[in-house]
Amino acid sequence: MKPKYLLPHVYKKIGWFIAIPFLTYAIYSYILGDIFTLPYSADSLENKIPLFGTIMLIGLFAGLLLVSFSKEKTEDEYISRLRLESLQLAVIINYILLIIAALALYGLDFLSVMTYNMFTVLLIFIIRFNFLLYRNKTAYEKQH
Repeated sequence: MKPKYLLPHVYKKIGWFIAIPFLTYAIYSYILGDIFTLPYSADSLENKIPLFGTIMLIGLFAGLLLVSFSKEKTEDEYISRLRLESLQLAVIINYILLIIAALALYGLDFLSVMTYNMFTVLLIFIIRFNFLLYRNKTAYEKQH
């Protein structure tokens, strides 16, 4: 069965090239605060607009989507099955985490969790899928 909605393999490398810098910046800005902010004043209300916050979100989404939905060099039924199982597990884990957060957190804390929750499906999928590929590749190499 030929997958319909997968991009060519070259997009996986482009996705990593995009995702890694944006993920690095996201972690950096979470730990140390956003250094690229633009101050503005409206009706004597001092605020700051995160200058690269939106750009970071779009870049991270684009990179992770390209990595997630690009074909492997050899895309066969086994890879498709691994892809499906990884996606199913990622969705299940994501919603379990969301239910726990809904029961435990309120207000802005829950909003922060929802922001990170946008990325967890893609991140869990990428981690599990690539782990299974690596594990099966090493098992295959040990046999031959």
